[in-house]
Amino acid sequence: MYLKLSIRNAKRSFINYLLYVVTMTVLLAIIEVSNCITIIGESAGFQVISLPLLIAAIQIVLVGYIDTFMLKHRAKEFASYLLLGMGKKSLTRLFLCEVLLIGCFCYIAGTTMGFSIYGFWYFREPLHEMKHCGFLYGRSMLYTFLFFCLIETVCSFQLKQRLDKLQIRELMYERNRNQGIKNIGNYKKWGIIFFLCFVCFIGCVRSIVFLPEVYIVYPVSVIAIPLLISVFAFYKWAFGYLYAYRQMKSVRIYQKDRLYITANVTSNFKTAAMVNAVFCICFLFSGASFVTGILILQPEFQLFDTAMRQWMGTSQISICIVFLVIYFSILSLQQIIEIRQNSKSNQIMRCMGKSDKQIARLVNQQIAIKLSSPMIMALLIILFCIPLLNGKMNLILPASLNNIMLKLTGEFGACIVVFYICYFGIVSAMSRRYIYPSD
Repeated sequence: MYLKLSIRNAKRSFINYLLYVVTMTVLLAIIEVSNCITIIGESAGFQVISLPLLIAAIQIVLVGYIDTFMLKHRAKEFASYLLLGMGKKSLTRLFLCEVLLIGCFCYIAGTTMGFSIYGFWYFREPLHEMKHCGFLYGRSMLYTFLFFCLIETVCSFQLKQRLDKLQIRELMYERNRNQGIKNIGNYKKWGIIFFLCFVCFIGCVRSIVFLPEVYIVYPVSVIAIPLLISVFAFYKWAFGYLYAYRQMKSVRIYQKDRLYITANVTSNFKTAAMVNAVFCICFLFSGASFVTGILILQPEFQLFDTAMRQWMGTSQISICIVFLVIYFSILSLQQIIEIRQNSKSNQIMRCMGKSDKQIARLVNQQIAIKLSSPMIMALLIILFCIPLLNGKMNLILPASLNNIMLKLTGEFGACIVVFYICYFGIVSAMSRRYIYPSD
């Protein structure tokens, strides 16, 4: 009965699960591609599994966020089940079974898509290796399955802990509950942590640039730690400050549309801070893949033979594109869902005298802020680091590649502008039916 009910609920809530499906499928596809590269290269070690581990960590955070969203969206439904006599343990099993079924579908789709992408690169030239296709697919699926089990286990445990603590009354109001903090001044602590870690990160970058080559290994081995902490601390500080600014009820917040925008940004600011930090890391990883891929494809870059250089460069650029699609697609889906849920708020603003054009402008501002907020910390890091790294690369690479880091950063910025305009236009167009009653 629970299995049939889970399948029925999954079908009925497919649109709401779309965000979950896209996230799981695409990220599992990237893990599958990485595992295929590992098997073909017959390599092992932390350097090889670092990409799947990073993706798994990102996926755990994102899936945890999506599970929280689904719990809020269906809280009243779960409360009704409890009122009808279903036990809390049975309800928990029902929801976890439902999520696991969707996850298994994403696993099959993700591994198939990832292996197809890898096969397009690898098997199109060395056709004699096609006999190893079945062995490679089975082994890579096994490795991807282990990461999938890790992700599902951690997320299911977190979701179970959340469900066990909720009561019927809390479920009835869970969907509309906003996040808050007891100590409104906590953001100052995060601001100090951000400043200290960012200074440490810049110090590591300067060490890489100016220290002799024999000592570079030391800052390179630890630079990821202050980078990650500074990203998470920055968004904790930024969203905490906005929440405190809103609670202080300054006169300026009531001018123009600042109250509406600030309230929209900080309604679930703890989750928003975590999600923005994760997307910022994805954005940085995408930029690093783009720069690495274009640099490897340069004819002057003779570290590998021509075939290997073309394959590795294409792979890095493809990974960059995949991460950009993840970034903009998930943020866009999130915005579409939020705009649909806030359609009643648009009706209230219309009754208060706001025209449809004014409401559309507010919605577009909301879309623009949500799409660009994860880029803020990434742009700060780029502004501080790229000029230093460009000088270092000028000393290492041939004269024909002088200022290559600045050029590649500019090209990556142009790609971001194109992606941003396209996705902003798509979300803005899709939101029209929730703004204009006649559409």
